[in-house]
Amino acid sequence: MPVYKAEAIVIRRVNLGEADRLVTLYARDHGKIAAVAKGARKPKSRFAGRLELFTHIRALLAVGKSLDVVSQIEVIEPFAPLRSDLTRLGYASFVAELMDRATADREPAPEIFRALRAALTFIMEGDAEMGGLWFAARILALIGYAPVVGRCAVCGRPVSGTAVYSYALGGTLCETDRPRDPLAATVSAAALKSVGFLLETRPDTLARLSLDRRLRTEVEGLLLRSLEYRLETKLKSPLVIQKLRQRDNATTR
Repeated sequence: MPVYKAEAIVIRRVNLGEADRLVTLYARDHGKIAAVAKGARKPKSRFAGRLELFTHIRALLAVGKSLDVVSQIEVIEPFAPLRSDLTRLGYASFVAELMDRATADREPAPEIFRALRAALTFIMEGDAEMGGLWFAARILALIGYAPVVGRCAVCGRPVSGTAVYSYALGGTLCETDRPRDPLAATVSAAALKSVGFLLETRPDTLARLSLDRRLRTEVEGLLLRSLEYRLETKLKSPLVIQKLRQRDNATTR
């Protein structure tokens, strides 16, 4: 049975049978991989604690008929704080869900892997919500659907101030092209500028962007609707994040 090495991050896992675990890995050089970790749920398994969600690993996998099989694992970064704090867990889960939805099996994309690693690091160490927003913008850009802001998505004319944003056409519209999408939503100039910053910035400069709650909500809505339109799916993790936010608001009253 042929084997290969993979540096990867665990983005999904489910129980399989009585003792096995099915994991989805996003590997730097191999893309998204579904693999079985046999006996991983047994108390004395050699995989115990090494296949937790978000863990950055170096793995040896054997090629199987339908699913590859995890043979060995070395942990590079456990990202344990992401699993011990509910808010960080929520945004890390959002990032992992986007990875699963936005990427195809076995399509290597090292830049996407680097963005995933950077997002998880920022969510663990910094403002978890801003890390989630940055990754939402970044993954849109990396899969070819970067929101067009500052100019018309149809004709390319400059657009400034409050404008309408078309999810179908992928960006802001000028007054001439506004009738092309009757469902285009009005978006503030500050939100559009913030999205533009998220598209261009790196995680190490992300702390320079300071958004109040109202603006964060507006930016989040634009990015989420763009993602759900392009991915043709309803994301589950934002609903969990919303419940966590409501809980936090209730406890601070």
